[in-house]
Amino acid sequence: MPVRFGPSSSFAAVAPRYDATRRIPEVHLLACYDRLIAAGLFPERGRICDAGCGTGQISLPLAGCGYRVVGYDLAAEMVLRARAKVRPGWDALYAVADVRALPERDAACDAVVVSKLFMHIADWQAAALELIRVARPGAPIVHLRDRGAYGTEIRRHFTGRLRAAGFDRLFLGPDPGSNAALVALMTAQGWPLVPLATDDIGWRFETTAAETLRGLRERIFAEFWYVPEAAYATALAETEAWAAAEPGGLARTETMTPYLAVDLFRAAG
Repeated sequence: MPVRFGPSSSFAAVAPRYDATRRIPEVHLLACYDRLIAAGLFPERGRICDAGCGTGQISLPLAGCGYRVVGYDLAAEMVLRARAKVRPGWDALYAVADVRALPERDAACDAVVVSKLFMHIADWQAAALELIRVARPGAPIVHLRDRGAYGTEIRRHFTGRLRAAGFDRLFLGPDPGSNAALVALMTAQGWPLVPLATDDIGWRFETTAAETLRGLRERIFAEFWYVPEAAYATALAETEAWAAAEPGGLARTETMTPYLAVDLFRAAG
């Protein structure tokens, strides 16, 4: 019988706005990969698996550098957008598949890259074990995410209203604010965390209260997808009223200073 997995968030509904609302600049991704290569922690060439590839943001720069990339995502709408970005001459294949059951042979990949995935999967441990399965001996598993990009005042206020209403668990998987559960699982499997400093790889951008509220109205932020409609509407109305009453109202801007956070795992010995 086929394995039955737990619930996993699909980004199909937000695919048209994904790249506009969640973006790591390519120059910073390349700087990160260059640092990993220089430290001997990432192959200079080879086959790279992008697990939970989305629109291909973190792996397309590798394809542009001559790597062979295979990316998998549950949402066909996201995969189509990744495919549309592949340029002539790039060796990049994006396909629909569950990261807990990748269509890859054991030890088929020279590296695995993954970004903002585990928090969206209830049985995220199955996904982590699958990444270990497809990585060849000595290959790194690189868990990459942007920190500080989404914690606007509006979003923090909205989250606070939901927590006050009793919605303490907003993600299917582990809270992305801590990597402790992932590190513990990987270490137990013989894949310890390799120390690596990347918090100096950062950037700045401005956003407005109105932009964040638009995202909340359109429900593009995945951590809130499982909040019931009535509770969501109440928290949103309260947040909109609060934002409008603050100095500058909905036109006020906020400067965000995100940086890259990387958890790199490699088999011991």
